[in-house]
Amino acid sequence: MYTKYEYKEKFEHIFQLFSSGLIFINDKGIILDLNSYAEKILHINKSDFIGMNAQHLYSLFNETLEAKDSFLEKLLNDGYLETHVEFQTFVGEYKYVHLVISKQNDSGLYLVEIKDESEKIYMKKRLDQSESLRTLGQLAAGIAHEIRNPMTSLKGFTQLLTQNATEDAKRYLTVINDEINKMEEILTQFLELSKPSKSKFTVINVEDTILEVVNFMAPQALLKSINLNVTSQINKECQVSGDSQLLKQVFINAIKNGIEAMPNGGNIHITISNKLGNFVSISVSDQGHGIEDEHINKIFQPFFTTKPTGTGLGLSHVYKVIEEHGGNIEIKSLVGEGTTFDFILPCQNSL
Repeated sequence: MYTKYEYKEKFEHIFQLFSSGLIFINDKGIILDLNSYAEKILHINKSDFIGMNAQHLYSLFNETLEAKDSFLEKLLNDGYLETHVEFQTFVGEYKYVHLVISKQNDSGLYLVEIKDESEKIYMKKRLDQSESLRTLGQLAAGIAHEIRNPMTSLKGFTQLLTQNATEDAKRYLTVINDEINKMEEILTQFLELSKPSKSKFTVINVEDTILEVVNFMAPQALLKSINLNVTSQINKECQVSGDSQLLKQVFINAIKNGIEAMPNGGNIHITISNKLGNFVSISVSDQGHGIEDEHINKIFQPFFTTKPTGTGLGLSHVYKVIEEHGGNIEIKSLVGEGTTFDFILPCQNSL
């Protein structure tokens, strides 16, 4: 038989090692205790929350005031609530958690169980993104060639008409020609997304590839009073297996986006370094206007753009290329301070 002290000690041991986050709240809404897993999921310190009102805890979640009021009303009426919520940790990481809150009839306490489902949600988003790109590719393959042929004819006729046109007519024809060029650009990006994977993978020296891209983009950056700074901390033995031309397109796109985000000039820092698990990281950081929080999770979606003249296809193509190379993209952004794209690729000997 266990003594009262042994029961308490055994319960405390189970409480701390439970596979979900657990929080006890009394009927006054005061946080009594929480286990180490709850601290880990929520990125908080136990000492900062014990004795605080539960509203202090719930303020972590990205919910509207109306949603929070409805949440509490349902909990008080039913004594039970199950929901999914999103929140951003103090270090800027987005997490998705499953909450189950129930009132314990024997003690009158509320037990909050928290399960971290971030990985499952991120996996679903990656699958949705891939499916979206596949659907877009099928659509593009079906219509792009049909549209391109008459557009080529239109472009030829505008050039012929320009030769004998009046000055006023030339201005109109120039506008028509510019719009046709924009449409051709969109169709080209459509076709890039629709192409089946025919990548020619070879062993690539990442540092040399980045320097080639930087040299290529340097004149464009100079025109905008932007300095491109490269720092290499990479282990020389780490090389990447991939398609050199496709990866160059990715880094050109990243630097180009940084330049466009900095109309007043500044610095773009490109850092090449190794990451744990035999990966290499190519980080591109600008000092631009940054990306709003609500846009971060949408920027790789086809057709989503914050640029007035953007197609919303550039970053979709970037995502597709990095995914095909077995890599990942991480983004950090602060409005008014800048954005960092971190392209993570497996080293050649890890494939």
